[in-house]
Amino acid sequence: MTHRTVFTDAVVFPVHDENLDPERGYLVIDQAGTIVETGGGDYSGGTAAETVIDLGGKLVLPGFVSAHSHLWQSVFRGVADGCFTMGWIDKLHKRFGAAMAPGDMYAFTRHGQHDLLRHGVTTVCNHTHEFGGGPTEQWQAALDGAQRTVYSFSPPLWLAAAERLSDLDKFAHLISDSRDRVLGVSVNTTRIYRVEEMRRENEILRELGFGMHAHYLEDPSVAAEQQDSFADLLAGGRIGPETVLAHFIHTTPHIRDAAAARGAAMVWNPLSNGRLGSGIADIPGYRAAGLRIGMGVDGQASSDVADPFQNMRTGLYLLRAAAQQADVLDARTILRMHTLDSAAVLGVDDRVGSLEPGKAADFLVCDPPAPYGHLPARELWPFTVLSTSASDITDVYIAGRRVSGGPADRDRALETDCATRVSRLYRAV
Repeated sequence: MTHRTVFTDAVVFPVHDENLDPERGYLVIDQAGTIVETGGGDYSGGTAAETVIDLGGKLVLPGFVSAHSHLWQSVFRGVADGCFTMGWIDKLHKRFGAAMAPGDMYAFTRHGQHDLLRHGVTTVCNHTHEFGGGPTEQWQAALDGAQRTVYSFSPPLWLAAAERLSDLDKFAHLISDSRDRVLGVSVNTTRIYRVEEMRRENEILRELGFGMHAHYLEDPSVAAEQQDSFADLLAGGRIGPETVLAHFIHTTPHIRDAAAARGAAMVWNPLSNGRLGSGIADIPGYRAAGLRIGMGVDGQASSDVADPFQNMRTGLYLLRAAAQQADVLDARTILRMHTLDSAAVLGVDDRVGSLEPGKAADFLVCDPPAPYGHLPARELWPFTVLSTSASDITDVYIAGRRVSGGPADRDRALETDCATRVSRLYRAV
């Protein structure tokens, strides 16, 4: 018999089933790190080939999924306060990008991975950038990190269409021998080309099995111009089931409904949107239109403290305040958004995002200081979303293996290395 690990006395959150509430039970994990059994109450099995870990009644949530992140930004927090997105880009990307030395982007990306892992994010879509050595270092970081990654490749935005296809071909060759080590791959399609050029690129992306991931309708200062481009995006095939639209705030009813009808998805980034003054996405309207919605903590230079609990609460409170209506969206729904729905947006919900048999055993254990054992099961949803923070995380598991002890679990050597690199960059610019 192959070895199994059993986690007992765990209050498990079933985000995948709207008919179930959290209950005290157990998870059985096989040697490959896959959930093979879940159940309520006490575990009645037990063999010599099992390791039993008693969680003492702690809360067990599926690992958070950030459907839109820029991991390298983790070392540049607090920059460009008071700037909209475009001004913020000037003071971050354009200021430091060209000055990066070999090894910087790898170290910064690893810092971002470690930071999000400490905050309970076990799967991340890393929307990369072209500077700092291009994709090589960011791809290697994805292979070396404990997190599961959907890698979003960004060719330089200034390339002509033919040059972009050449760059895409080079990237496909770069990852050909290691692509199976990440959950998925997409390409940054923020740049708008002629309709026929976009159609040609889309054909190649489909052949390669790459999705599309674009920043769209984020900064209010360029919203009108981007809205005017929507007809070309539709005609060029940029809006469809393979499309992830990051931010997607300043829509019109036509844009919203057409994106939903084409099967596109959006990623809601409340912390970043608030920090940069980007606006409040009409999440209730998007849900009513049938648009698929995931959540992301975005880059740590615009969300600063990338705590998914804080991200959920910020989004929830902004929506309720804007509507002056306390029942806009509920805690259960937004927890699912930041886990299973985000995995679905990225096309990986068959493998991660919920604690079900057949899926990866990626989860976090929380031990809030406030009492909760007395609560009815249905009230554990709002208790956890509204009153729990990343500081309450005691353990983070990927494939049933403990990879972090929460925010207190820091990699001092990595932090010291990154501090030296960032100091050099500040002196250089």
